[in-house]
Amino acid sequence: MINLKKSAFIQKISLFFLFSLSLFSAPLKVGVSSDFNFELVKFIMEQDRALDIELVRYENDKNLNRDLLNKKIDVNIFQTLDYLNVCNKLNDSSIISIGETYVESMGIYSKKHNSIKSMVAGAVIAVPEDPSNEKRALIFLEKMGLIKLNHEKKITIKEILSNPFKIEIVGVETSILPRFLEFADYVILNGGTAFSVGYTPEIDSLFLESFDKKYINIIAARGKMLKNKKIVRFSKLVQSKETKLFILEKYGNNVSFF
Repeated sequence: MINLKKSAFIQKISLFFLFSLSLFSAPLKVGVSSDFNFELVKFIMEQDRALDIELVRYENDKNLNRDLLNKKIDVNIFQTLDYLNVCNKLNDSSIISIGETYVESMGIYSKKHNSIKSMVAGAVIAVPEDPSNEKRALIFLEKMGLIKLNHEKKITIKEILSNPFKIEIVGVETSILPRFLEFADYVILNGGTAFSVGYTPEIDSLFLESFDKKYINIIAARGKMLKNKKIVRFSKLVQSKETKLFILEKYGNNVSFF
């Protein structure tokens, strides 16, 4: 009887060891949606090949947090802290930031106009439609002097306080915003999206957003993964001096660090 108990105990220990080993050896799945972050993670992979990263590319941002919660990926890089806070509140989720990275400033772009000073009544401006980036874009438009907002209320397109130029502001899914450059008078894009369509924000934007720490992009993970060694290592690599130099060499003053 004692031998049988010992045998069962040894089997349990062996199974636990094999399970732990499989978790340790599994690749770290990192989800990204923009060219900007795709190249960033490729650089990280070259810095530490032993980390064993599986880079998962998404066509848009919509499923990155959902798949993180569903354990299809382990980490994602695409969102600001403000975006994450809104997402957690709307979905009653508990995704956390495990590190801050850089700020991609929003800019306003046009294929039809050379300046926002030529704004005419009825001009169409396309902005991101998700709650966080819509709010950010509207505050950006207010700083340009194009609209006025009531900051005591929820900031949305429907709650604009004053619109003297009678601008038509249209919310559009982020992944298709660049297409609206062909139709709208102006389009508001963040830095990563602008890069993906060939713009250099510092040069090509008609007006560029000032640095604001609350719009710093973050590395996001599930709360229970906070002490995961691979995730900790990945976060340190993303925030390393070498990575910052890579970003600066590639994107120059179009990206800001905190």
